[in-house]
Amino acid sequence: MDLVAAYVQIVGLLADFMSLRRERGSADIAEFTRWLTTHGHNEVVALIERNQATAVSIKAALAEDAKQIIAKLDQLERILASSALAGSPFAALALAVSPAARLSPQQLALLRAYEECGAGKALLMNYLAGAYEFAFLDAPGGYSPSEPRFIETDLDELVAFGLLTQSRNQSGGKVYSITRAGAHVGAHAMTGDSSRHSLTASP
Repeated sequence: MDLVAAYVQIVGLLADFMSLRRERGSADIAEFTRWLTTHGHNEVVALIERNQATAVSIKAALAEDAKQIIAKLDQLERILASSALAGSPFAALALAVSPAARLSPQQLALLRAYEECGAGKALLMNYLAGAYEFAFLDAPGGYSPSEPRFIETDLDELVAFGLLTQSRNQSGGKVYSITRAGAHVGAHAMTGDSSRHSLTASP
């Protein structure tokens, strides 16, 4: 099994396992491997047994409270799946692990715009009649949302996933900075179909 594919699968299996024992607190790796064996995931068990770093990481995860680790795994699944959907060969696997986990086309378009322009920061400008525009502060160009009514929730999710960070300038305007993880997803999105997204250059 490819290591990247195996990593995505382990994240999904950990989330499933912890969801089943949500009210029972932490678990240990022996319980997890028994559960994997029972459900026919022998290849994953073999990987855990021969990779000490993987085993140590799983032990640390299982030691946490079930509800906390489920929340973290759910977020990680969404980021992994979103990155895969942006052009990686692991798209099918990521969707199999977490079918509903994906970024919207608008979210991918925004991250791609940062990468295409080489930008790190953008100021969100909110005009009358619900119009929005992103003006890049450290690179030429900008981005016009294709679905303005969803931009606020899209941005909230991108910040929650750690793909963007939000701050404010001296005038109170919202400034969004791309993270390394966001740049990675944006770079993958550059290989996808660009016809669905609205990307504009500033005058």
